[in-house]
Order: sequence, then C-alpha cells, then structure tokens
Amino acid sequence: MNKTASHSNTPTFVKNESNTKPVLYQHPTKAEMRTPFGAKAKAVFKELAAIGLVIITIASPILTIRSCSDEVDRQHAQAVKHQLQFSTSNVGAR
Repeated sequence: MNKTASHSNTPTFVKNESNTKPVLYQHPTKAEMRTPFGAKAKAVFKELAAIGLVIITIASPILTIRSCSDEVDRQHAQAVKHQLQFSTSNVGAR
C-alpha cells in the first residue's frame, strides 16, 4: 500500500513555502494609482455608447409614430382635396 507509481507526474518541491508572507498592507504609490489615458477614454466611450443606445431606443418609436401620423394627415388632406374636386363639378352639372 505504500508504493507510488514510478510514472507519476507529481512535482517534487524543494521546500514547503506558504503563500502568506508577513508583509503588512501598504498604500499604493501614485504611479500604481494612476490610470492610463486609454483606459479612461475607453470607459467614457462605453458610457456614451450606452447613453446613445438608450436615447435611440426611446426616440425611435416616437419618431416612427410621428412620421406615420404625418403621413396619415397628408393622405387625408389629399383625399379631401380629391373629393372636393369631383363634388364641385357634379353640383354644377345638375
């Protein structure tokens, strides 16, 4: 039962080191806290794209309904004009 396979891929460690080290927390330096310009620009671009998408999503149905309403009004005015054109000529013929 104490045998181990000779083809085992288990690594051999030199010494048993712990991942915890006795280093206390230190505040980051200014160089570590500074964010690069590219990261800032990317974040601003993402925010603007998200805001634009929301505005387009809200404005699109409103503009579509307004456009259809204007088209219906235009067609109604043409229909009335067309009917008046023929109704006045029929009244004089009587």
